[in-house]
Amino acid sequence: MHAVIIAAGIGNRLGDLTKDRPKALVPVAGRELILRTLDAVDHPAITQRTVVTGYQGDKLRKFIANTCDDVETLTNPHYKDGSIRTMETVLPVIEGDFLLMNVDHIYPKRMISHILANLRGITAMCDFDRELGTDDMKVKLTQDGAVKGIRKTLTDYSGGYVGMTYCPGEALGTYRRAVAQARAREGDSANAESALALLAEEDVTINVCDVSGMRWLEVDTPEDLARAESTLNEEPEFLR
Repeated sequence: MHAVIIAAGIGNRLGDLTKDRPKALVPVAGRELILRTLDAVDHPAITQRTVVTGYQGDKLRKFIANTCDDVETLTNPHYKDGSIRTMETVLPVIEGDFLLMNVDHIYPKRMISHILANLRGITAMCDFDRELGTDDMKVKLTQDGAVKGIRKTLTDYSGGYVGMTYCPGEALGTYRRAVAQARAREGDSANAESALALLAEEDVTINVCDVSGMRWLEVDTPEDLARAESTLNEEPEFLR
């Protein structure tokens, strides 16, 4: 399986922390976000890992080249636009199953193992046990438990998306079409989840892998960073 890590964004909400480096190189409890993400997908089922860079990408590519000899990098020159542009950058090199994830999420290894054991077709990883805010990606489920809608702006929702999507090789053509149509419909502001939203509208089955009860961390703001560092420093078992 091919793990694709989105690491192209500017990370404005982290303020001065991303003034001289990409978000992926912000350290969390002494280890850069990109390394924590790569740690999570250090799994026998993951045979290829690609990081898509953008903002200050030269620094991230150099860092990866010096620390990870089995990780590929690509550059999204349109990183100021929505993450749909990152998908357009990486999709041409994907040939089979892939797992899409964001660099600013920190997942425990047990979550990755759980996910890899519970994939069925196109799959969105979701949880249903946390309070969601304005900036959280929300999902609405059908009565059968598939994704009916996915947007940050949903007011009627079932739970939250945790930043990971799986697409099997046999659905790659369908996913590529959805990315192209989402961009055509929403323009450069479209995000990667816009493709899932479009497929859901077409009644294409998007299954859910429920990771409720498995805590994870997101680093979007200085406050998020402080919470993440406190968790990792005080709970050494968190990442297991």
